Amino acid sequence: MAFEWIVFAFLGQVAVFCNGDVVYHQTMTPFWLESHASYIDSQRTTTNEQITFNAGSVKHALLLKVPMILPGVVMSNSRLTAEITVAHDVTIGTTSESDNRYGVSDGTNFIGFHVPDKASYSNSVPRPPCYGVEGTAGSSLHGLSYINRVSPKPQDSFYPGQVEFTIKLDERWGSCYTAHDAGYTNVAKFNKRLVISNGLNLEVYKDEAYERVGIKYIKVTIVQDA
Repeated sequence: MAFEWIVFAFLGQVAVFCNGDVVYHQTMTPFWLESHASYIDSQRTTTNEQITFNAGSVKHALLLKVPMILPGVVMSNSRLTAEITVAHDVTIGTTSESDNRYGVSDGTNFIGFHVPDKASYSNSVPRPPCYGVEGTAGSSLHGLSYINRVSPKPQDSFYPGQVEFTIKLDERWGSCYTAHDAGYTNVAKFNKRLVISNGLNLEVYKDEAYERVGIKYIKVTIVQDA
């Protein structure tokens, strides 16, 4: 039987991960994000229930960044899958401008998903409840490219309180899932490939400067695939 290992070196100790092992796991509550994010936008309010990002002055602004895997910890050819779950404030997403992006970056490139507000479902060109997005990471997201942005939208039109994302990093493949129509899925094939050995960050961006979003928690699990 062949095993593929990921070796972690930290403070002189080595941990070996085999296929199926969890490489990273964290439930990110509002106050956990306040304590552990390497960057968090100043236009925010935080309670035990949620962190609310308010209108700012920068388009496509970075809202928060959380280091998950440090540079040099994993090999560039490692087969990793990231599972991300985000719980939203439904009222903000239903009544306010609230288009936001969630995903993973290697410090240079970003791949992930765009979650539009409810009003976007009834645009002249209706948007689905989630679709792929990629670009150049930084203090704002540059060179954006959307994936399956005009895919069929579900019959249900409520704003989802929870969205789930799966990103298979070695295949540049991802999917997003909402509860619309008893289960809605949209798939993305990314053009950008992350250099995993450079480290991995969770990053959240807004669309327009005036967008708002309420995040109750974010849960991330990264596993080693066979």
